[in-house]
Amino acid sequence: MNPFTQRERITEPERFTGRWREVGMVFERLEARRPVLLTGAPGTGKSSLLTHVGQSAGAVLEDPTLEALYLDLALLPDAATVYRLISRALASRGDTPEAVEAALVRAGHSVLVCCDHVEAAVNAGWGTDLLERMARLARRSVPGEPGGLAPRGEGLFDLLLVAVAGASAPSLSEPFAVVRLGALTDAEVRLLAEAYLDETEVSFSAAELRELAALSAGHPAYLQRAMFHCFEAHRRPGYDWRAAYLAEARERPVPGAPLPAAAFEGGARARSSSAYGDLEGTPAAGHAAPQIQAPADLLAVLAVLVAALVAFQRSGSWLVAAGVLVLAAALALGVSRALGPRRGSD
Repeated sequence: MNPFTQRERITEPERFTGRWREVGMVFERLEARRPVLLTGAPGTGKSSLLTHVGQSAGAVLEDPTLEALYLDLALLPDAATVYRLISRALASRGDTPEAVEAALVRAGHSVLVCCDHVEAAVNAGWGTDLLERMARLARRSVPGEPGGLAPRGEGLFDLLLVAVAGASAPSLSEPFAVVRLGALTDAEVRLLAEAYLDETEVSFSAAELRELAALSAGHPAYLQRAMFHCFEAHRRPGYDWRAAYLAEARERPVPGAPLPAAAFEGGARARSSSAYGDLEGTPAAGHAAPQIQAPADLLAVLAVLVAALVAFQRSGSWLVAAGVLVLAAALALGVSRALGPRRGSD
């Protein structure tokens, strides 16, 4: 069975790979009790990263009592519903920010709230106020004592907040740390392939991985599609996976994130010109890698110098040597011009 059928957020921990830089940045901000916004082009894995943060926060922050709550704001009608769901998850009641604060105080442990698709709530007119109120609560948090338990004094609570926005962060009055997701690196492309191929008998070659990265421009959603078709080629000899993938990308692009035109031209420039973020080690568009030339020209120069040296030794005259040098140089230049077009056509 083809393992590359994932089209939504990744919820299986063993399938989430890479994004070390972004994950580190998120947890660094959370440790400082700063609310975080994840942004990036559609399909770059923001919801998957949010899910991973919720699943691993207790271990990373060394807080075994930490409770993570995931809410998809695109499915909720208003802020009151969000407050009510958070309060209910903490065994309390109420649908106001005050009710959430009271529930956090009674809970007595750290709580991580993960809000997905906040741009839908912002566009609906209630998301901005929700984010600002939740951010103010997070800034008033008191981190838990070693061992995970938050202080149980009057009015003390510990709230951590991570939210996923769209391609750009909304305008907010409360400060958020913004972490932007771009294209995957070469190492992340390889790890993603290995994570999905681990239980199969198929493996992708280094050349295939490079081509997959180029044809997808490092975009996670397109990379999943390209790997799906590449896997099919390993199972079905003669299957043109490149044509099948590019046809799918052209006919059914990721909404809001069309594949760069360079990918349809063979992918050579797709990664360097990607709109999803520059990649380390990728040559800039329009700059070819240096070529190693044949040593014919160098040999011609050496031959001229040797001929002049021999003429001087035999005649003892620099004048004769200079004449031989000029004649040999002219002959070498003619040979070089004669061979040039043929070498260029090889």
